[in-house]
Amino acid sequence: MIKVGILGAAGYTGYELVKILKKHPQVELVVLNSRSLADKKVSDINGDYPDDDVFTNYSFDEINRLKIDCMFLALPHASSYSYVPKLNCKIIDLSADYRFKDIRTYEAVYDVRHTDKINNKKAVYGLPELFREEIKKAEIIANPGCYATCCILSAYPVMKFAKYVLFDCKSGWSGAGRNSLYANDPTTIRDNLVAYKLTGHRHGPEIKQFITAEMSFTPHVINTFEGMMATTHVLLKDSIDREEIIKLYRDFYHDEPFVRIIANKIPEIKDVAFTNFCHIGGFEIDEHNRLVIVSVIDNLLKGASGQAVQNMNIMFGFDEKSGLEFLRTK
Repeated sequence: MIKVGILGAAGYTGYELVKILKKHPQVELVVLNSRSLADKKVSDINGDYPDDDVFTNYSFDEINRLKIDCMFLALPHASSYSYVPKLNCKIIDLSADYRFKDIRTYEAVYDVRHTDKINNKKAVYGLPELFREEIKKAEIIANPGCYATCCILSAYPVMKFAKYVLFDCKSGWSGAGRNSLYANDPTTIRDNLVAYKLTGHRHGPEIKQFITAEMSFTPHVINTFEGMMATTHVLLKDSIDREEIIKLYRDFYHDEPFVRIIANKIPEIKDVAFTNFCHIGGFEIDEHNRLVIVSVIDNLLKGASGQAVQNMNIMFGFDEKSGLEFLRTK
């Protein structure tokens, strides 16, 4: 049994963490920090929450005296690097603050000055399918962004055959956060689909760290709360058979507990809703030697909180699926 906490427990990703960690068989959740909602019941904000837990507002000294083993940071970007040096425990950061090995890239993308260069060098990018061995030994995990997770998993196995990759992505509006326009005025997304940041979304440079081919990325918001789809267009260098592509993906992900290769249908968001799974399928090649792959995740789970718990399980030697086998249903 380990003691864990959450900073930013009241946001969408923070609340998903609360629900998962409360049911995790090897975890005691002792910190549910939210400055704005301290001492309020979690159920007052989230009517479906069944317990009497309240949001806390512990200081760093109080947190360290509690001897927390692992802290999840579900905070806005450009916040975590002020907090991490003050915590005496392992860290899983759900913001972008430690996702870039090159701090200059992070600073350019987020237009801020990073103040924790020492810990940035120690941080491990928390995509288990690529970096499981590094995660096992890590003290600080940079949990990937939702778009980055969906896109990297869809394209990474085929990189040696790719000369150009285009990611066309659709996400539920929860990815914009509890204080977003979509949350405050649902009419803006009702019966609508919104393209934004056509060429300059922050997840583009994050994805590019792991994609060796030239690439482009454009996101859209769709009229659903959670769920994400990446339609990945890969211009191939040479002709390759569809069955060979499918075998390549099955071989690459054959031991992965949360990735499923779907060869007989095109994956849909509803296939992975409220789970930690990523489904990858499609694999059609047209007359222009363009391979089309479709990947789907739940942006709040495999794209955020579920993957964060998956990383915690790896860090502490638990079964990787622990606490994630059954998540909530509609």
